[in-house]
Amino acid sequence: CKALYKYKLGSECGILIEESYINKTNLPSSEAQELGNYFEYKATGQLPRDGHVPEAKTLKNGKLTLPYQRMDKQVENFKHLMKRLNFEIEQTGYAFNNPKYSGITDVIAIDKNIKSKDIYKKRIIIDLKSSGLINDKWTEYGWADESIEEKDELLIQAIHYKMLANYEWGIEDIPFYFMVFSTKNDWEYKVFRVNVDEATYKQHYNNLINIKSYLDQQLKIGFKPKPSLSKCNSCSLNPTCLHSADIPKIQDVYI
Repeated sequence: CKALYKYKLGSECGILIEESYINKTNLPSSEAQELGNYFEYKATGQLPRDGHVPEAKTLKNGKLTLPYQRMDKQVENFKHLMKRLNFEIEQTGYAFNNPKYSGITDVIAIDKNIKSKDIYKKRIIIDLKSSGLINDKWTEYGWADESIEEKDELLIQAIHYKMLANYEWGIEDIPFYFMVFSTKNDWEYKVFRVNVDEATYKQHYNNLINIKSYLDQQLKIGFKPKPSLSKCNSCSLNPTCLHSADIPKIQDVYI
């Protein structure tokens, strides 16, 4: 959904969307993504989508590199947080069974503070993030406290999973938590509980209908490459892509 919207705006490449979401190609992870994979695997036991076991990078003396040392400490912080909040992992990597819209959660957990025999009344969703932008308020993926409510790119995930949980389990407003752990140090992390009002749910559902119509249209006419030097430089398809850019686009300036 997010990738399609970016493609519509011209900021995402159709070739990458086609490979990732249509052809289901397992693209290699970037260094930052692999560090996140390692953190999630060590914290919850959940493997990445392609099933490989993430390995820590080491120095010549056998010690972990500094980023991986930090993430090992952040794993301890995650487990401490879960214990303090009285949350317990029920399952990881759960794929919702909605016939129209997909979603795979990092963690389905039980809130043991809720005294009920009905597991659905105790169930919560946790999305784990590792980020070097934990205090960044300017970029779309920054987690600064004062700007978090403006970050639609981040918060759409919470809206979507709440909707899917309502459809599948009948939980009208399942608690959803982002737990964000810094990759820049080994002590800083944040917890956001996302509350969604009825108008936001309706808007999200309408957006899904519109984006599905747009997807069907693009599947008929085909996705187009939208190369740029910055996007192509970090794209895993770059070595074999026939459309990759190796020089910047000339931009006209009118004065």
